[in-house]
Amino acid sequence: GDDVALLLRPRRFGKTLSMSMIESFLEINYQNPEDRSRQEKLFKNLAVYKNKELCDEYMGRYPVVSISLKEVEGDNFIDAMMSLLRLLRNLFEKYRFLLDSDKQPDEAKNSLRIKLKTCYNDELNLKDDVKLELAKSIAKDSLKFIGDMLFREYGQRVFFIVDEYDVPLQKATAGSYYDDMLGVVRGMLSSALKTNNSMEKGFVTGCLRISHQSIFTGINHFATFGLTNMQYSTFIGLTKEETEQLLKDCGMENRMDDVRTWYDGYNMAGNDILCPWSVLSFLADALTSGKTPASFKPQIYWINSSGNDIVDQYMRYPTPEDSEKLQKLINGESVNIELCEFETYPDITDKHDFDVFATLMLHTGYFTYSKDEVGETYKDSAETQIPIESENEFDSDAESLDSTALIKIPNREVLSCFIRKRNRIFGRKNPEWLEKGCSLRDALFAGEQENVQKIIDSMLMTFISFRDTAYESYYHGFMTGVLSMIATEDIVIKSNQESGNGYFDIILTKKEGKTAVILEFKKSGDDRFITQDRVCDEALDQIESNQYDFHLKQNGCIRILKYGIAFYGKGCTVKMAGSRTAD
Repeated sequence: GDDVALLLRPRRFGKTLSMSMIESFLEINYQNPEDRSRQEKLFKNLAVYKNKELCDEYMGRYPVVSISLKEVEGDNFIDAMMSLLRLLRNLFEKYRFLLDSDKQPDEAKNSLRIKLKTCYNDELNLKDDVKLELAKSIAKDSLKFIGDMLFREYGQRVFFIVDEYDVPLQKATAGSYYDDMLGVVRGMLSSALKTNNSMEKGFVTGCLRISHQSIFTGINHFATFGLTNMQYSTFIGLTKEETEQLLKDCGMENRMDDVRTWYDGYNMAGNDILCPWSVLSFLADALTSGKTPASFKPQIYWINSSGNDIVDQYMRYPTPEDSEKLQKLINGESVNIELCEFETYPDITDKHDFDVFATLMLHTGYFTYSKDEVGETYKDSAETQIPIESENEFDSDAESLDSTALIKIPNREVLSCFIRKRNRIFGRKNPEWLEKGCSLRDALFAGEQENVQKIIDSMLMTFISFRDTAYESYYHGFMTGVLSMIATEDIVIKSNQESGNGYFDIILTKKEGKTAVILEFKKSGDDRFITQDRVCDEALDQIESNQYDFHLKQNGCIRILKYGIAFYGKGCTVKMAGSRTAD
């Protein structure tokens, strides 16, 4: 009963394929409207074909105007508009045959010719304000214009399909031209889907509902079907049963556990849904790799299918609280967030708020609802019941719709993305992190006790891999990773090796000048302020009593600096024994 349906699903989950299927089922043969042979070939062996009443009414009976906006992008608004014009060129070209129709008035034909000419002009100078306004006008009117011509031609109302409506907005945010692109996308959707006598129904897909700017304002009988709606919850994506059947058809029944570990975990209103892009890619590779399908290792597909800039952005500058939440997610735990369903893409970058970020990641597929999160509240979500008719009404409903949710990382494939980003950001490839590592190295060899403590504190506060700090081994691994970045031919780093009467934590040796640094780590007790100094002294005593400098002195090291470091939570205390000259 809804005129327009917005279907929200993560990227690479089959939205485009689903819309293509609907288009193929509905679309009339424009040259021979009574011919439905194409649909019969496509659908005769499927369940829908058994519904004779439905097929008689809809199959091959309607004009369809379909467009996917997922390729609309550019470093700036002009480049993005040029990519949109190239996309519209294909749309107008499909219906060029209407220029030969006696049912179309000359005005409509001339308008179509102008649109075609403009879209074919690759050298169109959109820096000219007049030409840019022409391009924007053509884009905003494009869908409705073609729909009106088709309605006039066949006397049948039109189905409109707009796939990935929010991708241009996401790309525009990165390119800082969001407002300009918002006006174009809003114009396209409003003209086609709002009070349009030529429209039968409309389908819109995307990952995120962008609503503060009221893209869908005024569209009557509008419904959103998100991740928590029971209705259509298994329509897009692969269910467990469908995946089992696919594996059986491919003779790979024994790989179900691997497939679920790597590609399952998505919770759609309580239903287990697998990522179709990953499952199908895995099956295709396993069957064509030349290796035994039964032993073909799962690969990373979904993560590599699109950019992950948003992950980089939030993992590079997390607050201490955000770091802890992200690490809990990496550890397989669930985290509670405030859902921010009505935020815009610029809000993600402007606010730098973890809940906004997590909500976006939930919609795009990096996170999913935890199993114990989906109860009656979510199964009977009110999303589909709220029409978007005015900005004021929308704002009044926003608070009641916002709620908390438990989220988690869905599977091993997505987890690998976060681990790779973490390793890249907190490694040599990140100049800011490398600079911190170099500063720590210099401070250690310079004997700058207070500076060493300050640098380590700052790194602990921002490091994403802030795992269970109840264990001394974590801090040891953290320091080993940081100092490994600055290992060179001149500086040698050794960890957990035997020297004297025991095993030291870390020793850095500078060949030139024969200088060395000995680091001994301890975790202080719960009473931080009372115990940390004492724990540092214990670490320094251990260096002396176990003679960790024995081999250094034997090898002719002249200057040895010894540090006892007591860690506590996100901070540390550093004490230095000073330098000494070997006997």
